[in-house]
Amino acid sequence: MRGCLVPTAGDIDWQESRKVTEQHGDTVATGRILILVAAVLWSTSGVITKGIDLDPLSIAFYRGLFAGLSLLPFVPRSRWTIRPAMIPLGILFGVMTGAYIVAISLTTAANAIFLQCTSVFWSVPLSAIFLKERPDRRALVGIAMAMVGCVIIVIWGRDGRSGEGWGIALGLFSGILFAIAMVGMRAFRAIDSGWLSAFNNLTGSFAIGIVALAALGSISLPTPTQAVVLFGFGAIQMAIPYMLFARGVRTLSAPEAGLIGLLEPVLNPIWVVLFHGERPADLTIVGGLFLLAGVACRYLPVRY
Repeated sequence: MRGCLVPTAGDIDWQESRKVTEQHGDTVATGRILILVAAVLWSTSGVITKGIDLDPLSIAFYRGLFAGLSLLPFVPRSRWTIRPAMIPLGILFGVMTGAYIVAISLTTAANAIFLQCTSVFWSVPLSAIFLKERPDRRALVGIAMAMVGCVIIVIWGRDGRSGEGWGIALGLFSGILFAIAMVGMRAFRAIDSGWLSAFNNLTGSFAIGIVALAALGSISLPTPTQAVVLFGFGAIQMAIPYMLFARGVRTLSAPEAGLIGLLEPVLNPIWVVLFHGERPADLTIVGGLFLLAGVACRYLPVRY
């Protein structure tokens, strides 16, 4: 799951950004490579989660903790600004992450990641209501295609395992929460993105810890090997790709960055099939193709 958002064209003066970035040696080709690597690293969430023998809430707790701690050294102390409204956003971020990790444990990784991709489309009505940003024609066409895929996965994308209905529901719930987080993070776009991500991960980790204590009575302590894997999960799968992506979008437009980022939901279930032998239902693949086509339809840099 991604730890950052694709900025919209209105957020950044792309020509000025490219001038500043190219002065430091970055090019459009470099930006594409950085975002490609970030998408590949993000795509490992499913295979790592299914390979750690801990309860999902403990995995989500340590993942957020290590991701936040890994980002802090790269953010100057002068940018450690906390606004009151950031606290509920961080808590929501934690609930979203916890729901996604639990969803992966209850259903296929494909179902979880495809359903979380619906966040792109839930954010459209939320942005229209709270940020007064009206969707364009491409957004509406993309939403229609994605909703077809969502319906297919929710109704038919199951392989019969116990508790899978809850997994699908939590995957869908995490997508809705991520959409809310998108709107919230966009509202704080003036704040340093590295600091905002670190704060969200740390605050979210704290919130997950509270939930885990209430639901399970404790947070599982990892073995030394599990601790190393969990640190890599937070640092390599979240913190590092976040920084790569943030640097990559300095030279790429939002639509192109978004399209390259589609490698994440494409690769995520493939890694799980290769390493854990978990093959999604055929209709999950069909539904996922509709979802990905909807996102591509929204972000392809063409007019129609």
